[in-house]
Amino acid sequence: MSLIERALGKMRTPPAVVPVAHPPRSPAPRTESAAAPLLTITPEMREQLGLALTGGPQHQRSSEFRHIKRQLMADIRANPDERVILVTSSMAGEGKSFTTVNLACSLALEHEHSVLLIDADAVKPFLTRTLKLNGQPGLMEALAEPARDAESLVWKTDIPGLSVMGSGGASECTTEYFASSRPRAVLDQLLRVPNRIVLIDSLPMLLTTEAPALLPVASQILMVVRAEKTAQAAAREALNLIGDRPNVKLVLNGVMRTRLASYLGYDSGFTYDRSRYSEEAK
Repeated sequence: MSLIERALGKMRTPPAVVPVAHPPRSPAPRTESAAAPLLTITPEMREQLGLALTGGPQHQRSSEFRHIKRQLMADIRANPDERVILVTSSMAGEGKSFTTVNLACSLALEHEHSVLLIDADAVKPFLTRTLKLNGQPGLMEALAEPARDAESLVWKTDIPGLSVMGSGGASECTTEYFASSRPRAVLDQLLRVPNRIVLIDSLPMLLTTEAPALLPVASQILMVVRAEKTAQAAAREALNLIGDRPNVKLVLNGVMRTRLASYLGYDSGFTYDRSRYSEEAK
């Protein structure tokens, strides 16, 4: 065979296919599913949750919660990773859930963001009961079942920009689940929705071990204290449990504006300064 014939034979042979290695792709950002179940928040639910319905008090309350959310939003805009806000209190009955749901509605007004309200009060899930989500899978199922898609447990509401996740079924291992790596993994799923703010209604700090166990997943912490009810010793003890974490804020609930000046160290919402509070609480 001549050199020309051998060359023509090589040209007729198809070249070998060499596989090209592609870098792994990061998960694509998720959007809130249009097929998510819709939860209608009835006037009765609004009243039980403490949401204003009509009239003058609605404007005043909206203004107060706009003032509270201002610092939260400033931190989020400065660092988009700080979109997980945990709301707690020292004891029960201080207005923690009232503050959480009203703040969620106020945050939902932000045009560039949506809000997911999670009921993490596994002992007394007030939000879950009020919204008639009893018996529905929620947070505890997301923590206990790694294969479950956390987004499938989210309910859209008829309040624009607001979604909710109930507490789910009771568990004897709530503290262990909260202290594990599962809350971070679940939040990573839920935060794949762009510009979503996650607001967690946690338990009181001094009554159970679950609330301190959730602290590491929060990028901002809001502690509610109630005028004429929260003892300074209880507030100090709760703040000691929270420790020297960044972005801790206090909210004073149940006080008339004319009496704010008599509460040293308190305001409608401000960044907590440990040294200042310790001196003024003596």
